Amino acid sequence: MTKETFNAIDPATEQYLNGEFPQQGSSDVDFAATSALEISEQFRRTSPAKRASLLNTIADCLEAERENIVKRAQLESALPEARLNGELSRTTAQLRLFAEVATLGWWQDVILDTPIPDRQPLAKPDLRRHNIALGPVAVFGASNFPLAFSTAGGDTASALAAGCPVIVKGHPAHPGTSDIVASCFANALELCQLPQSVFTLLQGTSHELGQALVQHPIIKAVGFTGSIHGGRALFDLAQSRPEPIPFYGELGAANPVFILPNKMVAEGDSLAKQFVQSMTMGSGQFCTKPGVVFVIKSEACDSFLSTIRTEIQAQDGHTLLTSGIKQQYLSQIDFRGADESIQLIKSSPEFGVETCLFETTSQAWRDNPQWQEEIFGPQSIVVSCDNFQDMLELSHHLSGSLTATLQANKADYNLAKQLLPVLENMAGRIVFNGWPTGVEVSHAMVHGGPYPASTMPASTSVGTQAIKRWLRPVAYQSLPDELLPDTLKQSNPLNVTRTIDGVVEINNRE
Repeated sequence: MTKETFNAIDPATEQYLNGEFPQQGSSDVDFAATSALEISEQFRRTSPAKRASLLNTIADCLEAERENIVKRAQLESALPEARLNGELSRTTAQLRLFAEVATLGWWQDVILDTPIPDRQPLAKPDLRRHNIALGPVAVFGASNFPLAFSTAGGDTASALAAGCPVIVKGHPAHPGTSDIVASCFANALELCQLPQSVFTLLQGTSHELGQALVQHPIIKAVGFTGSIHGGRALFDLAQSRPEPIPFYGELGAANPVFILPNKMVAEGDSLAKQFVQSMTMGSGQFCTKPGVVFVIKSEACDSFLSTIRTEIQAQDGHTLLTSGIKQQYLSQIDFRGADESIQLIKSSPEFGVETCLFETTSQAWRDNPQWQEEIFGPQSIVVSCDNFQDMLELSHHLSGSLTATLQANKADYNLAKQLLPVLENMAGRIVFNGWPTGVEVSHAMVHGGPYPASTMPASTSVGTQAIKRWLRPVAYQSLPDELLPDTLKQSNPLNVTRTIDGVVEINNRE
């Protein structure tokens, strides 16, 4: 019997695209998970150099298919060619960065405690610990980044670097893109002489597919980027399993911006233009879009708002990623705009959805905590505060966010010092005199934050520290050297950095 299939839809025309993709279900999840488990131990024990070779080879294969990947992603996302080429470059750079990380060893957190056999009243044993891969993990592709946060995205790259087989639930908005990318993984695994079940792509439009993946007993952790509603439902499933597992969900964020008074006086006009550029980047479909801006009433603030209104009204129409996202955006704009305590300014494009700006007072913001909820698309809200104390008080009641941005000059530093501790409590990344859109893939990056920005605020989904999502520590007590993993042997054959009796021993690498 032939499986049911589905087609991708061109968001610009809302017409079906060529290519049919299987509606996979729980039996496919079970087969993929079982196959991943069979090779899980083998893959965990591959050398860091072997995993690095795999990641670099995947990057090479993606580059070889660049033209086809970008062309298909354009059709499925309506994102411009330049944006998708940049995103593919970011994707391959992430893979190569984690190839580097795999060979560096710091992520293994090697710690040794020297034994003291004659210690009284009890001998101190020889203790050695390091991190090991969790086992098969699941990754959910994101709608707004068909490459960098999807099939070959950061979650997949970091999990493979850690030694975990990966099962990806492709986003149904771009199945053709995911399919081409998955073929690159298959080629790379063959070239590196590794089992194909190290990586599996599952496709389908049903919620049941994702639910079956999260609930499968073989899956040991999940990486998710998406909506609060969908992510929270899957998080609850992950925690209600007989064996609860880590669910690394990046959900929603308002990403508040605070503009302090002296900065406003000095640069209000340019800040207004930068703000509109940031909030409309990618048609407002970035998870780091500035969703709310807090300002203090003044003549400079009035000029700032006037410039924003002009910029908003000049905006062209936007094509959103899917018909569902478009309908949700329009309904949320209508619902919020119907409130008498908020003012709506919007563009009037000939085609596509309009860019929207809401303006309100600090008291109305207090009375409507639901306004903190993210609206996915080209809109934002400006809250006018009576004074700095009013702004500071509002900052104490913000939900967790991926970012918080502080716009200040030197004359504002005393005020900034009062805001910073509050922002540290509610955001994973604090931006100074910049805008939050754009996330550097690096060693120090934190892309996470308190709920609802993420379900695991101690982790990051971007940057090299993301590898720690897929690891757990194991301690070995009094094992003979011959039985220890290479990372813990006395001779340190892998030349990893170790902490011995609390002191870091750094080994030089050529």
